Amino acid sequence: MLISATTAVLSIPCLCLAAAIDTAPHATTVNGTYQGKYLDGYDQDVFLGMRFALDTGGQNRFRRPKYVDQNWDGVKNATVYGFACPQNAATNPPFPANQQSEDCLTINVVRPAGTQPGAQIPILAWIYGGGLDGGGTSDPRYNLSGIVRLSQDMGKPIIGVSFNYRLNKLGFLQTSQLLQEGNSNAAMHDMRLALMWIQANIAAFGGNPKKVTIWGESGGAQAIGLLLHAYDGKNEGLYHGAIMESGGPVGAPVSPMTFYPAYYQRILDNMGCTSAKDQIGCLRAVPFSTWQAQDAKSDWLIWNPLVDGDMWTEYPSITAAKGKFIKVPVIIGTNSDEGCTFAARGLDNETAIWQNLINYRHYAIRPTMANKILELYPDDVAHDPPYYLNPNPVIFPDRGLAWRRAAAIAGDLAMIAPRRRVSEQYTKAGQKVFSYRFDALQYGQDPRYGVGHFQNVVYTFQNISGLLGPLPAYAKDKVLSQDIGRAYISFVYDHDPNTSRGKDSTLPYWPQYNLKNPKNIVFNASHGSWVEDDTYRKKAMAYLNQVDSDLQIFA
Repeated sequence: MLISATTAVLSIPCLCLAAAIDTAPHATTVNGTYQGKYLDGYDQDVFLGMRFALDTGGQNRFRRPKYVDQNWDGVKNATVYGFACPQNAATNPPFPANQQSEDCLTINVVRPAGTQPGAQIPILAWIYGGGLDGGGTSDPRYNLSGIVRLSQDMGKPIIGVSFNYRLNKLGFLQTSQLLQEGNSNAAMHDMRLALMWIQANIAAFGGNPKKVTIWGESGGAQAIGLLLHAYDGKNEGLYHGAIMESGGPVGAPVSPMTFYPAYYQRILDNMGCTSAKDQIGCLRAVPFSTWQAQDAKSDWLIWNPLVDGDMWTEYPSITAAKGKFIKVPVIIGTNSDEGCTFAARGLDNETAIWQNLINYRHYAIRPTMANKILELYPDDVAHDPPYYLNPNPVIFPDRGLAWRRAAAIAGDLAMIAPRRRVSEQYTKAGQKVFSYRFDALQYGQDPRYGVGHFQNVVYTFQNISGLLGPLPAYAKDKVLSQDIGRAYISFVYDHDPNTSRGKDSTLPYWPQYNLKNPKNIVFNASHGSWVEDDTYRKKAMAYLNQVDSDLQIFA
């Protein structure tokens, strides 16, 4: 039944090996045995590029993923990452065309060396971000060895898992024909199938399928939030805790079908399928090389998840208010200055901000709403990120004289206000929630641009060496990185980030979110971390949280 795999990766073909004659690690899954490799520097075994679904090209394009139901004899190689799923070359960092394939649904396992079946080690499963438009598990910034090594040093070993999923239009093409076929939201089903693979196979690697925490940032956190709300909160036991960094189920783009027809028509035109009787069938017949070439010239648009009447029957903001979501313990947080990374640039005055608010997907923000938002975010440095700077808008001429104000609105609208909203709604439903604000400037960074989106990732992955400068300059950053890692590992074990506090960690007690007295822990390297009241910009964020924030409403 579940699941076969191959390790086609980059330009290296899949190899079936004879019976093992060395000491390389092995694991026998439902379908057969894999040989991984030992990492001496980390004292870890890694198994890379294991297929958890069939090739998604050809007639499987735009379809929900399919199990590989064939078994094999002998041993398959699992020592190199699989191909990245197809994505535009503009993705940061780009995966070159020769590192992309529709045969991309592979999964990776990183475990402490010598872990045996039956060890029952907890699982931390990473879902990468990139706006559901780009990314892949082979990105070195997502190397799981750092946090797994920290868990080994703590005496609380975990197994790290990561997997690919389809992106943009190949993962989220939304048309009435696909809806009728039952093939909407294909990429979300990729993630569900990977989580099913973990349930079926992780015990063979020494993992505990009943102690799985899913972890993601940005688009990955959005995906986790959407999974929590799938099927009206039906809990199938695929995971038991969640960590959402800079994203979640609300404030994220979930666009209606009516948004896409013009963009779909351009795809049909570009691929020569406009006049085809079966347009989706025509698109499935387009060779992948042709698809890549034409896609690179097409309009840039992120195709988003769809409320399809199956996986979701209502917007997550509605199901959150109704308490219809999977109840598992959650860590959720944002960075101090999220909007500094993705706010619109070139806005020099209030009128420009107003126009930007109402013109981008204009159905989402009405003029009266834009007026109210500008009233709540006045031209006052106290409301603009970075919040600790003196007023001097001239220092941002490259981004627009009103950029800081626009960034304050964008960050709160897309991520920070929704983080508060989710914390409140999940807490109200009886769910255990721990909330944070990440506030550490990276080594050598111009402080004028604040603690923007994605800047926490090198800390959580324990991958700061070489990225944040030489010791001793970044010693405090290393301490913070390890403190966050220990809190996460404690959460994976105990659903409480405090259980290792005071041993090696310098963090204060991280309180559970409370509606009467809401708190965040603030992660800061320069001054040490602290706990704050989660009441800043209370009136402004309360208004934003009344907006239908399931629609992407800020460019």
